[in-house]
Amino acid sequence: MGSILLVGNDGSVTNASQGTGACIARTDRFRTALRSAGFSVDVCSIAGGLSSPRDINVILGKRDYSCVVAISPHPAEMAVLCRTDLPLWIDINGMHPAEIHLSGELENEPRLEMLRMLALENSLLSRGDMFSAPSERQTHAIMGELYLLGRMDGASKSRVPARAIPHCAVDAPLSTGPDKGFSIISTGSFNSWFDGNTLFDALEYAMNRNGEIFFTATGGSVPFAEEQYNSFLQRLSGSRFKDKFRIAGWVSKEELDQIQKTASVAVYADIPCGETLLGARTRVLDWVSRGIPVVCTRGAEISRVISDSGMGIAVPSEDSVAMGKAFLKLSSEPNTVEEIKNSQKLWRNGAGTMDSVFKPLIDWCTDPIILPRNQLCKATVPRVSSRNYRRMVLKEISSVAGKGKAFGFLLKSLKEKIRNRKD
Repeated sequence: MGSILLVGNDGSVTNASQGTGACIARTDRFRTALRSAGFSVDVCSIAGGLSSPRDINVILGKRDYSCVVAISPHPAEMAVLCRTDLPLWIDINGMHPAEIHLSGELENEPRLEMLRMLALENSLLSRGDMFSAPSERQTHAIMGELYLLGRMDGASKSRVPARAIPHCAVDAPLSTGPDKGFSIISTGSFNSWFDGNTLFDALEYAMNRNGEIFFTATGGSVPFAEEQYNSFLQRLSGSRFKDKFRIAGWVSKEELDQIQKTASVAVYADIPCGETLLGARTRVLDWVSRGIPVVCTRGAEISRVISDSGMGIAVPSEDSVAMGKAFLKLSSEPNTVEEIKNSQKLWRNGAGTMDSVFKPLIDWCTDPIILPRNQLCKATVPRVSSRNYRRMVLKEISSVAGKGKAFGFLLKSLKEKIRNRKD
């Protein structure tokens, strides 16, 4: 087996509260899968920044690697900007433009975040030799993007360079449930597609009919989505059931493991949107790994897997009553809970195993194939470090905030460029 450089985030440079939880989780899964298959794996953990490509090149110069595997968003972008000729597998971990679409417009900077993310997305699609995503639906979107860029030609007509790699099962202690009562948990970010209103109404509906139900939430707000978390807390402050809620915030791995070990049910709720349609919910399969029945809204691909495989209950989006009834059903029907746990065990030992999920990655790393790089079309937004990208940003700022703001941006960019050259 060869040596592989994995460019991602192992949690040493940022943490989940900074919006990088999914990237950290994917880096860990990819590293474990590659090492389990017998590869020698070095992890380059970076948060981004103009000096990062140089850091990657320094590492590449120290060892003879057979290929590079990179996790998006920013670590993968830095792997592209380092301009290595090695075969490059890119895990596009989420539909990033759809996520930015939900973040709204920053004051005096309309569409700038979208420009930034499109520059990142285009750079990944223009350079990668093989791509993965956490959902089958997103791989279809990636294929469409590759065709639009002209990356697919006659030499690649028999190839599908985008493969689904969902979040696989992990070895974890099974949930034993709480000592008393019925524990509903939610873990992870209160992000832009989190439907806090539906979840809150569903919890109150169920608590009003079963006094044994209580709720614990871990995680919290992330950049560009603070209002989701604050809104949930505001509603909680006026609830007559507030004593049954525990908002734990961002907790250690040990505390999270304990919360999941004593859970009766785990829940997530999404608003209907593009990110829900194409995205993934990596934490759901962590719950399944621990034998925790899942209640979720329909929309994301994983919700269909949960429903079709009998690993939980999926309810219509924005239907708090249906979600509340699902909580009540599981709190009063132990036979149903046991059936769900048995279905989850079948998934953990079959389709959800690391060997099954990561087979496309292992096969490619064993014999990397390069996708033709002479694309026919120009990217809609050029790479972030390019002169044309700066022109687009300047034009956008100038049209909304005036030439003074645009000049300030230009000056800041020049100072940053000079500083990075000195470093």
